[in-house]
Amino acid sequence: MANAKNALMQGNPRRRFTDKLTRLSVTGGGLVVLFALLLIFFYLAYVVLPLFKSPDVAFNKALNLTFQEQPAQIGVDENDQLGFRYSQSGAFTVFSLDGKDNVVMRQQLANSPTSFFAQHPTAGITAYGLSDGSVVFHRLRFISHYTDGKRSFTPDLKMMGSTQLSLVNAPITQLSFSDHDDVRTIAGLSGDQIHVVVEKAGVEQLRSTIYSDPDAKVLVTPSGRKLFELVGNELNVYTVSSRGVDRRESVDVALVTGHKPVSMTLLAGGHSLLVRLDNGVIGQWFDVVKSNERSLTLVRNFATSNGDLAVEAHRNVFANLADSGVLSLWHVPSESRDGFDFPQFADAVDMMAFSPRADRLLIEQSGKLTVLTVDNPHPDVSIRSLWGQIWYEGYSEPDYVWQSTSGNESFEGKLSAVPIVFGTIKVAAFSLIFAVPLAIGGAIYTAYFMPSRLRKVVKPTIEIMEALPTVILGFLAGLWLAPIIEKNLPAVFLIFVSLPISFLLVALVWAELPRTWRRKIPDGGHLFLLIPIILGIGYFAFSIGPFIEQHYLGGDSRVFVTDVLGVNFDQRNAIVVGLAMGFAVIPTIFTIAEDAIFSVPSHLTNGSLALGATHWQTLTRVVLLTASPGIFSAIMMGLGRAVGETMIVLMATGNTPLMEWNPFEGLRTLSANIAVEMPESEVGGSHYRVLFLTAFILFSFTFLFNTVAEFVRQQLRDKYRAM
Repeated sequence: MANAKNALMQGNPRRRFTDKLTRLSVTGGGLVVLFALLLIFFYLAYVVLPLFKSPDVAFNKALNLTFQEQPAQIGVDENDQLGFRYSQSGAFTVFSLDGKDNVVMRQQLANSPTSFFAQHPTAGITAYGLSDGSVVFHRLRFISHYTDGKRSFTPDLKMMGSTQLSLVNAPITQLSFSDHDDVRTIAGLSGDQIHVVVEKAGVEQLRSTIYSDPDAKVLVTPSGRKLFELVGNELNVYTVSSRGVDRRESVDVALVTGHKPVSMTLLAGGHSLLVRLDNGVIGQWFDVVKSNERSLTLVRNFATSNGDLAVEAHRNVFANLADSGVLSLWHVPSESRDGFDFPQFADAVDMMAFSPRADRLLIEQSGKLTVLTVDNPHPDVSIRSLWGQIWYEGYSEPDYVWQSTSGNESFEGKLSAVPIVFGTIKVAAFSLIFAVPLAIGGAIYTAYFMPSRLRKVVKPTIEIMEALPTVILGFLAGLWLAPIIEKNLPAVFLIFVSLPISFLLVALVWAELPRTWRRKIPDGGHLFLLIPIILGIGYFAFSIGPFIEQHYLGGDSRVFVTDVLGVNFDQRNAIVVGLAMGFAVIPTIFTIAEDAIFSVPSHLTNGSLALGATHWQTLTRVVLLTASPGIFSAIMMGLGRAVGETMIVLMATGNTPLMEWNPFEGLRTLSANIAVEMPESEVGGSHYRVLFLTAFILFSFTFLFNTVAEFVRQQLRDKYRAM
């Protein structure tokens, strides 16, 4: 007795130590998990927050250079080391921006020119129109050199030929051109005529004349296929082709806006035209398809004041420096504006221009040059561009659009998060519509009705399904299931309709059978009666499907869906991904729900049956209510799995970010979008950070679902605990 007591006394400290160590381990593990979640949260926020940083424009330096001639164009090289200046008198100057402010090159390009035009805001090829009706072209490049490990740049200016634009030797007073794919399109105003010449590899292909007005303004798009003419209040649009120059339409700007237009400038890419009115307001115009024809349309207005305008070379951003000294930066599609006050520019400036990287703004005022530093890395991302409808170039109306890349250099990024969030919700909805009835129904039958011997086989078998790699499911869905559904649409829909009806009919027949007959079938034996019925219905559906298609659907069900019903059809659509995702989600929902139902205390079910309740009444009024916290958690876990799944939606959908509930169309989800586009995104760029924003949204989704699931589960458990 004494030995036992001593042993018990010696065991207590060890037990207390073990209990304490266990508590510390569990608590420590929970804290580590919480810390990891917080770390993920803050890292995502760290990458995303710069998207919403306000732009900044600050004074950099004033150059110790003075010019007497009026400027025709000013600019900065790609590396912000050299500046250049074309004057209206034909002089060309390159100067340093490194603080020495010395002149690197000075050259006279033309004698007494009458006009000037640069195809690109950052120079490249430029042209002077001369008094004899000719046009001379020059190309400016900056060549890099390495000396003693230091990189330096040397300007390289070459003449690129000349063209006799006016055959009567009249001066060219307005000039515009494009140089695209070895095709040069030149338009110049001489007197009351606009001369248009198209050259290919230096050989004249087209010469045409448009009668105009001496005060007209002309502008050729970078592609060379379109010519704008501004005459008084009229904005005329011409198409340029190998057949000639044809006027497509004429727009009365004053009639549309109520004010007279005074100037026009092309945005980056040349798809949009900025027209300034006499009240200072700038309007964006671009082609919109109306009645199957392109029509120049005023899309939006920008409430600016009269002043000087500079357009970025690669983004749809422009700066307006008002006569009051207020500099405003505008991102055109989202209409976002940021203003900065520079009193030193209160007097009208001569000209200003962005650097190629848009991180410098060069301003000339009374022959003096000033450099401003611009910090505006993500103008294309804002709350409105992410969550609002934007009217983009080439679209007939405002829309939610995700299109991050293109093969065209003039492409305008469209980064709306709405289509991919919608796709995530859509795929989760379709997968749960398929998975929840099967999983919950299977869990109820397995836990409550199925014989224990059969349950020991069925439950582990379904749980093993969860170990199947989702890439296999996605592969099978995309390459095997999608073509089957496309070729057998009538059979597939016949199965969806006939299976539930058949189960109900079988249940009614079973209930009407004599009790002596039903007792002859062993427990669980009716399953083996249903399996042949399921196989038979499937065989019947696929047998009768071609007959239905041939006699009622015009011989081709897909053509019937697209042409007769007017519904778009993609082979890899929401139905395919819903079925594949359903198979991935079913094991998760089934396992948790089955455990919850099976864990309902037996005294509750026995007590209900003893009081005269049927098995169905016991199930619906006792078992399911008691197990409801676990069933709800199972559904929420399945929802979280569907929202975060990547490989199935990556391989079984067309990855098209559409905003349609149409089950025959594809979609793109948050996770698949990250997997597809992260490898091609520029680190630190807007696209890169928006992808991290979508990852943050996905993380928030799953966190929200889990939080709501736990809260509801606790509420249900407290409500039905008394049972």
